[in-house]
Amino acid sequence: MPKFTLLLLIFIPFSANALDLAEPEVAGFIPNRLDRIDSMIQECIDQQEVPGAVAILVKNGRIGYFKSFGSADIDSQKPMDKAAMFRIASMSKLITTVAALQLYEQGHYHMETPLGSILPEFDQPEIFVSWDEEKQTFNTEAARKKIRMKHLFTHTSGIVYPIFTDKGRAGYMEARITDAFPDGSIDLAENIRRLAGVPLAHQPGDGYTYGMNMDVLGRVIEVIDGRPFARYMREEIFQPLGMIDTGFSISEDKQDRIVSVYTTRNGKIQPFDEQVIAEQAPNNFKEWWKLDADKIALGGAGIISTTYDYALFLQMLMNQGHLNGKRILGRKTVELISRGLYGQGSESTTAIGLSVSVVTNEQGHYQPDSVGTFVGGGYFYTSFWVDPKEQMIGVLMSQINPSNSQMGGKFKIMAYSALK
Repeated sequence: MPKFTLLLLIFIPFSANALDLAEPEVAGFIPNRLDRIDSMIQECIDQQEVPGAVAILVKNGRIGYFKSFGSADIDSQKPMDKAAMFRIASMSKLITTVAALQLYEQGHYHMETPLGSILPEFDQPEIFVSWDEEKQTFNTEAARKKIRMKHLFTHTSGIVYPIFTDKGRAGYMEARITDAFPDGSIDLAENIRRLAGVPLAHQPGDGYTYGMNMDVLGRVIEVIDGRPFARYMREEIFQPLGMIDTGFSISEDKQDRIVSVYTTRNGKIQPFDEQVIAEQAPNNFKEWWKLDADKIALGGAGIISTTYDYALFLQMLMNQGHLNGKRILGRKTVELISRGLYGQGSESTTAIGLSVSVVTNEQGHYQPDSVGTFVGGGYFYTSFWVDPKEQMIGVLMSQINPSNSQMGGKFKIMAYSALK
């Protein structure tokens, strides 16, 4: 048996949800061109751009490339493993979007439904005008429009990420909203109430502001369905798809597989420690995945996963909503995800879909991905793309922020250059 396939068979358990395993040629890749990826990623590690990485390429439902590089923990010299578990941060958003769309399909709301009809705390939002430095208060005006469900999916609601705010940052931080990684001191309902109590960045629908929209969707799911958000995700997404290493909380027997997270200081890789958390995200908790997620789980950034599990999820979308007999979404709903719904300017070749960026125009798009490709990424240097035309999925995961690495972009170019 070829060595590449043998290694994959050792790692991936046979199950009804496993992706097919194949030699690169059978999957649709040119093997010696895939070798370029190995050299490139190793060079990024050697140059202290990233501590380590796991990369996977899937074409026509077959894994053609799946390798790990570098360190999962530098101090202990623990090597990266293909089974490594990563903080996928904003790559959580697409999974939460799919969960919320399940309730959309069941008729619990439509895209024009006012958010306030589900979560009354958002019924009469205020809009940010200015920050009074002397009084340490917001100057606001009443919203002229309602936040509608469509605004959450496209980040056009005006809901902010407190940690990423500039104007009025002190006021947003004072509200003690947990942006991504909860410490378990409050439940999801309280966290979203606090979020509803601070001003929107702009009138709903009048602009794009990357914010805690999918965290709000998590609370919407709780209210409509009745189950805790994390439990809903386990029972309706993770378990049906066989995502056995994915969740908001991780059992103790798997916690040693979670990759250490790093930052860059003075051009060198250093631990992303409590000092960094205190400076950049003081209302967040470094090891949230050890806590009870049924009390609070944040759908915008709180999921831990593996490259393989995330590829399973993306393959379900590639398959128009089903995977090996499990129907998660309807075909037309999946199409809605990758439809360019909110433009990014006349010069842009991409548009905003539902929690993703979508390639909408080949003219001026100096990238190899096809029109209809949808992409996303996470704060700690994780990324993915899905190209329906080529039937190709790419997932790359590391754990560092910030990093000046171009590894993600090079990975995509080299993947496309290796297609048969």
